[in-house]
Amino acid sequence: MVRFWKITPGGNPTVLLEADAVAPALRASAAAEIMSPGHLAAEQVGFLTSSGGLTPRLDMMGGEFCLNATRACAALLARQGVLPSLGPDRWGGQIEVSGAESAVDVRVRRVPADQGQMDWTAAAGMKFRGMPEPPAMLGGACLIRVPGIAHILLENAPPPSADNLPSACAELRARFGLDGEAAVGCLWLDTMTDPPAVYPVVWVRATKTLCAESACGSGTLACALALRARSGDSRLAIRQPSGDILTVSFESDSAKSARGGQIQHIWVGGPVRFVAEGTLFLRRL
Repeated sequence: MVRFWKITPGGNPTVLLEADAVAPALRASAAAEIMSPGHLAAEQVGFLTSSGGLTPRLDMMGGEFCLNATRACAALLARQGVLPSLGPDRWGGQIEVSGAESAVDVRVRRVPADQGQMDWTAAAGMKFRGMPEPPAMLGGACLIRVPGIAHILLENAPPPSADNLPSACAELRARFGLDGEAAVGCLWLDTMTDPPAVYPVVWVRATKTLCAESACGSGTLACALALRARSGDSRLAIRQPSGDILTVSFESDSAKSARGGQIQHIWVGGPVRFVAEGTLFLRRL
């Protein structure tokens, strides 16, 4: 038996497990089982280490980086009293996450019940020296790299049907030469709606999974980078397939990096809901 938490960070059902419960060599196969319809039907799985007084660490199922899983993890750590308190119903700190070169800043807020059904909100923030590089364009699509994952963005084009989705995503990965990446997202962004709406599909090489996600944090960041390049807006909102809205905020720090560039802090935040917790059984253990 393995202890688990199922959490939906704006959609994107995520299962978190204690890292020491599953050996690293078995994590990809365990994640594939947990994601199956006959199990917990998650869209992704992460493995959490939060003991020993060290910075908590989240390792995703394929070694990729996931913003939404980071937000889910932050809410769980706040609920468990692991994250430092910043005041009544507020917490903050850092989490080490696979695919990220440095620890990710997180901040969490507990929403009183009389303010709606959004029990928690959580944001994950990353620091960039200056703005990320402009997207690379190819054949009507653009490639946007964010920590730990590459995203291919197509604007105002209808997503393919479910039957054609695997081949369409494979063609896009091949077009940009991304089949060797740990994870690749294909994003269909509708900018004609208010707010813009994204349809994200994420492929993870280690687990050989392709998932049309109900929300995608890193995909939302990629969309916001593309939109900001045109509008210059410091705060953007992107609607997820779940109906929830994730926000992206661009905050310039007063300090500069050692190499002289302005530090840009980019936060992705939104609702987090706890769905279930307990113990699960895995055939592969």
